[in-house]
Amino acid sequence: MSSIPDLLKAKKKLWISLGVVLFLVFVLSNIPAIWGAWVLTRGTGLAMSGVTGSVWNGKASLASLQMSGQEHSLGQLSWKLNPLSLISRCAQVTTKLPAQEFAGEVCAGSNGEIEVHNADVSVPSSLLQSKIPVPIQGQFSSHIESLQLRGNVLLKLKGNFTWNSARVNTGTNWLDIGSYAAELTDNGNNGVSAKLFQLSGPLEVNLQIELAAPAGGRVTGELAAPQTFFESANAQDVLAMFAQLERVDPENKHHYRVDLNL
Repeated sequence: MSSIPDLLKAKKKLWISLGVVLFLVFVLSNIPAIWGAWVLTRGTGLAMSGVTGSVWNGKASLASLQMSGQEHSLGQLSWKLNPLSLISRCAQVTTKLPAQEFAGEVCAGSNGEIEVHNADVSVPSSLLQSKIPVPIQGQFSSHIESLQLRGNVLLKLKGNFTWNSARVNTGTNWLDIGSYAAELTDNGNNGVSAKLFQLSGPLEVNLQIELAAPAGGRVTGELAAPQTFFESANAQDVLAMFAQLERVDPENKHHYRVDLNL
C-alpha cells in the first residue's frame, strides 16, 4: 500500500508534467506569424509584407509571386498550419484580390519545388493574355487536383478549368462566344496538354491544345457554327489564318478544321 508521501510525490510529478505541457502549448500557439511566413517563402519566389497573427494561423496584407522574371500580385494572403507543417512545409493558403482568388494546399520543397493540391483558382483573362495570340475577355476558374513546379519548370499537372463569358476580338469587334471548359494534364515533357470543349454558346469547339516548354505549342481540332454566326462576327479573315472549311452539314452548320502553331 502506497504511503501518503508517495502519493503526494506522484501527484507533484503529474502537476509538473501538466504544467510543462500547458507551457509548451502556450509557447507554440504564440509563435510569431513571421515564422510561418519564413516557412512558406523560403526558396519559393513568394514574398509577403504586413505579416500578422501566429505561425499556425497568419495573414499577410500583401503577397506577390515571382514567376518567369515577372512579379504577380496575389493581394491579401492567409494561411493555416498544423504541427506537421513545419516538417512537410505544407499549408492551407488563401489569397484574394478583386476577381482573383486562390484556395488550396501549398507545399514548399527544400530544393525549390512547389506542390499544389486540391486548389481552386479564379483569375481574369487579362492575367493570361500574354500566352494567347488574340485579344480575349472573360473569367477563368480552375480546380487543380495536383501541380508540381521546380522554379518555372512544370513537372506534374492534373486539373480542369473553365472560361466563362468568353469574348474574342476579331480585329473589328468583340465576339461573344459563350463558355468553355478543358481537362488539363502535363504532357510528360514540362508542357501542358488540354482538351477544350464547349459548355454553352453558338460556337462548338473540340480542340486539343499542346503548350510546349519553354514556349510554343500547337492547337488542332474543329470549330463549328452556322455560317451566319461567322459572317455577323466578320470572322472569315481571322478563321483563314488558322482554319480551313472542311464540310457543311445538313443544318448548314460550317465545320472548320483547325491547325495553329503558337
